[in-house]
Amino acid sequence: MAGPLSGVRVLDFTVFQQGPQATLVMADKGADVIKLEPPGFGDLGRFLQIHGGVSAYHLAHNRGKRSVTVNLKNEAGIELVRRLAPGADVFVHNFRPGVMERLGLGYDDVRKLNERIIYAHASGWGARGPKATHPAFDIAAQARAGLMSMTGEEDGPPFPAGVAIADYIGAMNLAMAVIAALYARERTGFGQKVETSLFGSQIAAQAWELQTYIMGRRRRKSGRGHAYLPTIWRTFRTADGWAVVGGVGDDRWPAFCAAVGMPELEQDERFANGLARANNLAELYALLDDRFASKTTAEWIAVLEAHDMICAPVQDYEQLLADPQALENEYILEREHPSAGRLPVVGFPWRFSETPADVAPAAPELGQHTEEVLLEAGLSWDEITALRERGAI
Repeated sequence: MAGPLSGVRVLDFTVFQQGPQATLVMADKGADVIKLEPPGFGDLGRFLQIHGGVSAYHLAHNRGKRSVTVNLKNEAGIELVRRLAPGADVFVHNFRPGVMERLGLGYDDVRKLNERIIYAHASGWGARGPKATHPAFDIAAQARAGLMSMTGEEDGPPFPAGVAIADYIGAMNLAMAVIAALYARERTGFGQKVETSLFGSQIAAQAWELQTYIMGRRRRKSGRGHAYLPTIWRTFRTADGWAVVGGVGDDRWPAFCAAVGMPELEQDERFANGLARANNLAELYALLDDRFASKTTAEWIAVLEAHDMICAPVQDYEQLLADPQALENEYILEREHPSAGRLPVVGFPWRFSETPADVAPAAPELGQHTEEVLLEAGLSWDEITALRERGAI
């Protein structure tokens, strides 16, 4: 059965991660995503993390799409985009503000060709303000949005997240905005422009922490837990690794004391209730740090889960790829890649009971679908040949 976005056609001009991961979500949901790339080299993400001739970066963000080469520095290439726009539902790019407008492919230009178009723009800093036209990558958004100021130990330097979290959150916001605009179009009949940014997405991702600070709570770094949570929320070193425990309120406190084998803590006046524990977390953590070092991670997870604690092992990627919880939910699954053979790929974290989608096994070769897509758009072979001779595709 077709996915929930089956029948939706996306013209995807995005590069690197924020944009391509957003359109990947659309492809996974069944949309026909046509990735338009410069001839010769394409999206530079194709050249990152290459293993066995396959770019892990490109595969992760572009599987299931169709690739068409088009030269936007060539007037014939721009005219080709204008021919494709009337047949599209979504037009998405993550160039700096003003780039598409200078090419005659801004929202106002494309809307004249297709009033139902959803025109999506993902920028680094937002479409307005003094930084609007400046470039941005994930780490810059993490830094300016304050995330890095909250990460790390109190007396240590600021740290970025260990993964490209700004790109991912920006991508999900872009995909959500496009899908919402498609839904609105079903009711109104009209398309619209939607905008997201790395910077704005990182600010939104810290909504309650930032609001807490605005309302008077002193900022401090999160260290091994969270800056503003007045309860046990921490990573603990075990005899052979690390484990986390989170959310031990008054209802769970007796069971937690039993689980860690320290029943005396339950009646200790320093920790007897949530407020007392919040005021004495440093002392409590010192006791628990010593205690957690006495058993392995697996031993602690077993006893904590037996007492219904919220806990987890801190896993590396090798452990995650073998995790039965990830495998049974198909968050990690195997697919047959046309050149790399059978390999695990990252699935998606959502399911649809009536309109299921599937994970594509491969990302397209550069320009793999150029003729196919242009023929579908009504161009003749002579026109396609002429475009190639003019350097437009």
